[in-house]
Amino acid sequence: MPISIRYSTFVFTSMKKTLFILILILFAKTNFAQTNGLSVYGAWGYCVPHHSDMWNYIEHHAKQIDITYFKSFNEKLPSSTHLRQGLGFTLVDPGNPEVMGYGMALYPQIHFPFNTNEKAWFILGCGLQYNTKIYSDENYRMNAISSHFNALILLGFSREFKISDNWSLSTRFNWTHYSNGSIKAPNLGLNIPTVGLSVQHYFKPQYSKKDPIIYSNPTWQFMLNFSSKQLKAEGLLYPVLMLSAERNISPNRKNYWGFGTDIIYDRSMRDKLFYAGDSSTAESDNLKVTVKGTWTVPLERLQISLQAGTYLVNSNFSKEFVFQRLALRYHLNENIAAGVSLRSHFAKADVIEFGLMYCLP
Repeated sequence: MPISIRYSTFVFTSMKKTLFILILILFAKTNFAQTNGLSVYGAWGYCVPHHSDMWNYIEHHAKQIDITYFKSFNEKLPSSTHLRQGLGFTLVDPGNPEVMGYGMALYPQIHFPFNTNEKAWFILGCGLQYNTKIYSDENYRMNAISSHFNALILLGFSREFKISDNWSLSTRFNWTHYSNGSIKAPNLGLNIPTVGLSVQHYFKPQYSKKDPIIYSNPTWQFMLNFSSKQLKAEGLLYPVLMLSAERNISPNRKNYWGFGTDIIYDRSMRDKLFYAGDSSTAESDNLKVTVKGTWTVPLERLQISLQAGTYLVNSNFSKEFVFQRLALRYHLNENIAAGVSLRSHFAKADVIEFGLMYCLP
């Protein structure tokens, strides 16, 4: 078996194990109290054709069914005021099951209230997705997904209307994205916005007597990340390495802001430019340097970081001038954490990053 195929298999196996372990960590390691319930969501929408080739197989509207069990965080956790955490299962018909298949995902999620009356929520979820149809010689039109297992990110907005003490009805908007982060090509990824209704049933409140694990918010964070990506189907698997530094400017708050920079070595960039018609490429084209802003929510051992920035150095700046990143870091102790993140350029995932973080107080 060629080295590139063995390495690809190793990376896929590692990604699936890491995401599965992360799901267990997110749902099992947090102490809960008070509100808990079950939500059932049904919706209708469409798959965004963010690449012209996608019109070859997007034929109908998308449909989504979502079932979520949710609980409140422990009230003693400083950043958890009015926050809820849930574990959801979602089933998506992206619009053409014969070509695009069905998407199924298990994903932890956190609900952020817009106000203290807890009627409007912002939902952030991520987890492991399985797609029944992928790109192949027979299914060559399906160039959005080439692996059965993928990373899923879900953003949602919900407005809740109370019916009784135990029941409520919500209007909800979901934006569901899944892709493999270019570990295997082709990987355009799918973006599916849906609008619908959900019904919530609240159970008897539960109270936790356990004290949460509370770490001091760090002043500096340094990360070493690695990954790989593929440009063409059955092509080379290119390594991607990244060194990052982040400075938290409000570390004493429950949720804190910061800024930072990434130095990225992306071995695929030189060939990517060559395939696009640029014959004057150099090794330096593989280097990227970023500047970014960060917003971080610490939840016991878990740290959620939303990031956005631009590139100071990027040989493909005309097409990759802004990036976004969702990063999850799990603290092994107060100074060391393991992390996984998804970096994207607008609607297209660029790479899934795995690594370690070192924190300074």
